[in-house]
Amino acid sequence: MSDNHDFSNKGIERFTSIGYKRLDDLVKLVSMSHLPFLNHIERDGKHFYFYLLPFSGAPLVYYFGADKKVEGGYITLNRVSGRFSFSNRPTFDAQSTDVPILEVDRADMLDLMKSKLH
Repeated sequence: MSDNHDFSNKGIERFTSIGYKRLDDLVKLVSMSHLPFLNHIERDGKHFYFYLLPFSGAPLVYYFGADKKVEGGYITLNRVSGRFSFSNRPTFDAQSTDVPILEVDRADMLDLMKSKLH
């Protein structure tokens, strides 16, 4: 699902959001970036993992919503097998990409997207 959001009247520039059905798809996308990490925030008992990517003047918000928080502070994607696992520390394995999960206190864009996130 992809949605355009225009909140210029609220002092926030236009952005596009893309929601994934599966966490592993979001992890694969993020692992290909030059700075792989995921943001995490809890909203109304639901856990959202998201990644912001600047794109042509307006950011893209990639996200996945889950009922449970993932265990650990890292998601490790094995680039050979395509499997991923959760841990509390990076593996530094040459065949893998370690994606840290950063805990977010506030995310205005998610507040503005609230109707789409439920």
